Amino acid sequence: MPHAPHRDDPDHVLPLRLDADSPGRDARARDIAAAALPGWPAAEAAVEVVSGGITNALLRLRTPDGQTVLVRGYGPNTEVVIDRDRENRTFARLSAAGFAPPYLGRFEDGRVEGDLVGFRALEPHEMGADRWRRGIAARLAELHGHPPEQPAPRTFETLQGWMRTARACRFDGDAADAHDALELDHQAATLDRLEHLFRHGLAPDATRPGRTEAVRPVLAHNDLLSGNILVNEASGEVRFIDYEYGDTGYAGFDVANHFGEYAGFDSDFEAGFPDAATRRDFAAAYLGTDDTPTLDGFDRMVRFFTLVDHLWWGAWAVVQARHSPIDFDFMAYAGLRFAGLAFHTARWGPEAAG
Repeated sequence: MPHAPHRDDPDHVLPLRLDADSPGRDARARDIAAAALPGWPAAEAAVEVVSGGITNALLRLRTPDGQTVLVRGYGPNTEVVIDRDRENRTFARLSAAGFAPPYLGRFEDGRVEGDLVGFRALEPHEMGADRWRRGIAARLAELHGHPPEQPAPRTFETLQGWMRTARACRFDGDAADAHDALELDHQAATLDRLEHLFRHGLAPDATRPGRTEAVRPVLAHNDLLSGNILVNEASGEVRFIDYEYGDTGYAGFDVANHFGEYAGFDSDFEAGFPDAATRRDFAAAYLGTDDTPTLDGFDRMVRFFTLVDHLWWGAWAVVQARHSPIDFDFMAYAGLRFAGLAFHTARWGPEAAG
């Protein structure tokens, strides 16, 4: 690893910008890498785009002798839904602990990171496969073992804020019709009902086996989709990347959030969402027990948080539809997530009791 004087220091910001969507991006990426890594041959590096994300620009710089680093540029307007200071504090802390990839430095609109050589991102259909499922569960349990930044989960606080913003967004033409069709007043009322159920029904009853583990405050990833899970085919090792939405949350919500990503961006939850046996096996590896009451109680809360998770990404997508210039149909994705909420509510009931 090259000399990195600002490694694991989220408070030092290099006075440079990537501006990933403007001409001269590759030259600026080399300048940023040279500033973050004095002595590293950035000027000789080839620049390649790493695909897979929909909110950031990720560039890999590769020197002629095979050394690589990553330069990540924040997507336009993503600060509307992402606290970049908190993200960098979380990333740097996990890097210092050896859990996350190396945090090598920060610049005005992005970050320099170490590259995980020999790893590849999973595809959505691979996450539930026998080869990777338990390793992901064990890695998530390890993440949840790191102390969160603050003691109180912010899951509902964040979601309520996104929902208010989503309802206040204004669109023109067909986008306005699509926004109206999402019935956000109804979705907001559903969120209020679920939060009330949690705070006055489920949380006070959390001493039952499995529920304690599901509602405990943890350092949650909150975006554990396939592209953020890297695996090494030779060793079987599992690593996580991208802690943009990392925050204090509920363990069961982070698991539900991950399960929702089995369906990918197509969001066919009837075909893609893990069945009870798969969820149970994941939970057994995550909790380190095969105790039936514990696994049943944990899954009860994961089902509840699945409903919350659909609202989470539905509201997020509406905000992105208003503010993001990225070529992705965020409004359609919001509709798919709200349809997922209707699907799971029909399957499990309005309280996800099963």
